[in-house]
Amino acid sequence: MRIYVLLASLLLAGCATSPQDCDLHAQDPSFITKLNCATSGGYRQKVDDQERQVLQSQRDNKIAQQDLAGTQEREQASSQKLADEQARLTAAQSDLAQTLKKLQSGKVKNMQRQQEIKQLQALQRQSQQASSASEISAIETKIAEAKKRVAALEQANAIE
Repeated sequence: MRIYVLLASLLLAGCATSPQDCDLHAQDPSFITKLNCATSGGYRQKVDDQERQVLQSQRDNKIAQQDLAGTQEREQASSQKLADEQARLTAAQSDLAQTLKKLQSGKVKNMQRQQEIKQLQALQRQSQQASSASEISAIETKIAEAKKRVAALEQANAIE
């Protein structure tokens, strides 16, 4: 009879143990607590919860790695775009300097020449301030127009 009472009390105690009480890493759980956790499935539930947490952490890590890769790709594309724009700007500034030098060489000696020199110098200052692709495109267009005007001035001067 005593055995039945003991078993009944163990069963009742097992029902009273919650999964939170079933810590696999507890320092000194009592025999009753271990038995209750084993019979009530508390240990299994604790293991299942931890496995779910690990799987969720792995999914979160994978998403974070994908985000990082995307960010790195965008950064690389931005760096390449910036380098391309810088190269365009440098080429435009070089072209402008050559046009200005040609104009200042003295082939054309009149008021139009002086105005063109001033415009090209202003364009040179403007090119040093350029920071976007649209500004660089506008400067390239102005340089092309200036080259045409300089060529026309040189041609008109050669005719005279």
